Amino acid sequence: MRGRGTRSARKINKEARAKGNKVQPQTLIAAGFVLLVTSLDREEFPADTVLKLYRMRWRIELAFKRLKSLIGLRSPPAKDPRIAKPWILAHFLIALVTEPLSQELGVSPP
Repeated sequence: MRGRGTRSARKINKEARAKGNKVQPQTLIAAGFVLLVTSLDREEFPADTVLKLYRMRWRIELAFKRLKSLIGLRSPPAKDPRIAKPWILAHFLIALVTEPLSQELGVSPP
């Protein structure tokens, strides 16, 4: 069956087993596809270009997620910009200092 060997299908099967559920065959078929919808011009942005842009965007999202995890950046402790801005800047400074060290030491935050 198509889709069984994909990483997505393996993840779906694993999660279903953990919950005691059975995966529908259609779900495994769907796991073999990526559906991207865009309003970009087809001539200027062919499918392979859109896919590359999507991958790049996803890597940026993951970088922000890692950054938030690394420095504990959730939400500022106050809504007052005079308090929130220095708090955020201090956390970014921490990230700038610790990120290179974590890569050098091979340490990754949870």
